[in-house]
Amino acid sequence: MRIGVELAVKSTVNELAEQLKLYDSYGFDRVWVPDSNISLWEMWSVATLAAACTKRVRIGIGVSSPYQRSPAVIAQAAATLDQLSGGRIDLTVGRGSREFLKSIGADGDDAGVEEAIAILRRLLKGEKVSAKGTVFKFDDVSLRATSVQERMPIYLAAMSDRWLETASKCADGAHVYTSNANLLTRVKKWAASSGKADFAIVTTVGYVEPEDVRVWWVTNFGKNYNLQQLCGREVGKAGYEELAEELVFTDRFSLLNHVDRLERLGVDELMIAYRRPEDLPVIAEMVRSI
Repeated sequence: MRIGVELAVKSTVNELAEQLKLYDSYGFDRVWVPDSNISLWEMWSVATLAAACTKRVRIGIGVSSPYQRSPAVIAQAAATLDQLSGGRIDLTVGRGSREFLKSIGADGDDAGVEEAIAILRRLLKGEKVSAKGTVFKFDDVSLRATSVQERMPIYLAAMSDRWLETASKCADGAHVYTSNANLLTRVKKWAASSGKADFAIVTTVGYVEPEDVRVWWVTNFGKNYNLQQLCGREVGKAGYEELAEELVFTDRFSLLNHVDRLERLGVDELMIAYRRPEDLPVIAEMVRSI
């Protein structure tokens, strides 16, 4: 199973520049660059840093919303980074926060996510695209920048059965949260229904310090209706300890428990989220030790 780490949204861009210089030596398989409205930096700028500062690790982009940035903009940026990195870019696409999209006047019909993935695939290959969808209407659009990879992997962020079904139809994998067995068993079934032998399952757990922030992080996920439905329970039914066991780790032993469980459930990649710059070398040491 691959292990990647998501860059901390609370780190400054200058702190990230220093961290990224060490990524290849840490032994991680991938660095994930999140697209978040609460981060202290802009995703594509930091993804460029990641591509320039690393030589070995793959670089995961997103979750990127096609309502916030046009598929044409995402494709141009992703293709450019694929060239810069020597073909190490993967994309994760998702609807994004409905509340945030509404606040910037960018909300749209959910059908736009599947439409965007279809458009991205063709643009990245250098094709001319005409599309008349529910959300996106392209008229003979093509880009000069194309990806190095013959097929850049595109994952779909999925927090419900509906989005897992969409991922099984049009994506190369699904990006989810927790090491909950019920959730990951359901993801595995949707992966099998995709008919793709290489359909990837990526899930996330966090190394979230200090304790008060960890409690906040776990409690927020415990309130997520769709996530708890996928875990096979109602919101508010699970106690903090049960949720924490699935969502976070605090030491080598608890990380190893997650890894063992995920490998048994057929997960392809674990993405570790963290909050503070000083936690990255601590995580690296734990990952090396397992």
